[in-house]
Amino acid sequence: MYNTIHPAYVRPYGIGVNNRQIVKKTDDEEKKSSQSSEKNAQNDNTPSRGNNYFPTGEKVAIDYTQRRINIEQVLTDFKNTANAIGAPDDIKSEVSSYLSLVYSQAQKDRPNQSIIQSNLKNASQILDEYITNTLKKPSKVVENWVDALFLQHIDYKVQKNEAPNNIEQELKQQEINLPESNEKEQPSLIGQEAIYIPQDPQLKRMFIQAKKYAAINNQDKALDAFQNTMDYAQSIGEGEAYAIAQFEKGLIYDKKDDLESALYNYHNAAKQTANNNVKAKAYMNMGKIYDDFVKFEPAFNHYCAAVSFAGEADNLKLQTQALSNLAKIHSERYDKENTYKFIELSDIISEETSDDKVIGIIASKNAKNCQRVSDDGLALKYYAKSAKSFSDIDDNVNLAKKYLEAAEIMLKYGNKAKAKRLLSKAFVAASSTFDIDLKQQITSKIANL
Repeated sequence: MYNTIHPAYVRPYGIGVNNRQIVKKTDDEEKKSSQSSEKNAQNDNTPSRGNNYFPTGEKVAIDYTQRRINIEQVLTDFKNTANAIGAPDDIKSEVSSYLSLVYSQAQKDRPNQSIIQSNLKNASQILDEYITNTLKKPSKVVENWVDALFLQHIDYKVQKNEAPNNIEQELKQQEINLPESNEKEQPSLIGQEAIYIPQDPQLKRMFIQAKKYAAINNQDKALDAFQNTMDYAQSIGEGEAYAIAQFEKGLIYDKKDDLESALYNYHNAAKQTANNNVKAKAYMNMGKIYDDFVKFEPAFNHYCAAVSFAGEADNLKLQTQALSNLAKIHSERYDKENTYKFIELSDIISEETSDDKVIGIIASKNAKNCQRVSDDGLALKYYAKSAKSFSDIDDNVNLAKKYLEAAEIMLKYGNKAKAKRLLSKAFVAASSTFDIDLKQQITSKIANL
C-alpha cells in the first residue's frame, strides 16, 4: 500500500550519479549493478551506507529512523539533492527561491502547512523537470520523495539555534558561481519573469542579489537593488541589463498594486530592450492591468502587441495566452464573432506548444469565454479537453476543478445525473491532493444534490 512507503525508499538522490552528474545506465549496466548489489548483500558483512548517504558520499540530513522530522532537515536534504544530481546554477537558484519561502513560513509561530507543502512540491517539480530533460525520460523521483515525506510526522516549525550552519544563511546568501566566458552572453528568459545573466561580474552579482530579494518577497530591498543595478548598468553602457532590471521593477510594483509605477516601468522596459521576449511580457502585463480596470482599447492594443512580439520571439506559450486574453475581453462585451475568432486562434497555437499544461490552461480559459457568450455546449467541450490534458500530466487539482466546473453547467440545466457523475470524478481526483478546501467544496456539492 502507498501508506507504507517511507522516504528512505523513494529518496530523490537514488538515481545514477557519476561525479555529481546524472548519467543514464544501459539495461546491461542496470542488470550488472543489480547482480553486484545482491552478491555484496550476501557475502559482505560491512555495513552499507544505504539510505544515510548521497551517492557522492555526503551524509543526508534526515535521520529516517526517527519518529519525527524537522522541516530544517528537509530543506538541507533538498538543497543537497540538487547538488547530488549536478543541477546547474540557474536550477539551484530557482529551487532556492522556493526553499526560502518555505523557511520564511517555517519561522512563524504557526507555520501554514499548505504553503510549505506547495512550495516544496514546486521545487521538486523543477528538479524532476531537469532530471527528465537530462535523462530524456519522464521522472517524478523528487516529487515522489516529497509526497512520501508528507506522510511522515513533520515538525513544520524551525527549531531556533539548532544547527551552527543556519539554513537561512545558506538559502539567502548562497552565491551562484557562473562560468566566465570570453564570448558575449545572451540573456536567458525563463517563464513569466525574465532571468537575465549579464556578462560584467559586478553587474551579474548585483542582478542576482536583486532577484533573490524578489524571490523571498522582500519588495523594498528588491526595488532598491534593481535600481542600483540600473544605475550601474547605465554607467557601464549595458542598456539591455538596464531595460530588464526595469522590467523586474515593474513586476514588483505590479505585486504591490502600485499600478501607475508598474505601467511606467513596463513601458520603458519594452521601449528600451532589444529582446522580443521581454517586450512581449511587458506588453502582456500592461494589457492585464488595463483589462483589470475594464479599459478595452488599451487592453486590446497591448495584448495585440504581446501577440506580435511573442510571435517574433517564437514564444508560443505567451502568444496563446495573449490570444486567449483577447478572446476574454471580447466575450465580456458579448462580441461573439471576435470571441470565437480568438478562441480558435489560441486553441490552435496552444496545440503547437505540445505542452499539456498550456493546452489545459488555455482550454479552461476558452471554456469560460464560451460561457460568457452563453455557449455552454462549446464550453463543455473545452472543459473536457482541459480535463484530458491535466489528466495526462497527473495535475489532479486542476483535473478536479474542471470536472467541478463542468458539473455546475449540468446543474444549471437540471441534469443532476450527469452532474453527480462529474462530481464523483472530481472527488476521486481531489482525494489524491492536499487541497482540503477543494475537497470540501466538492463534498458539499454532492451532499446538496
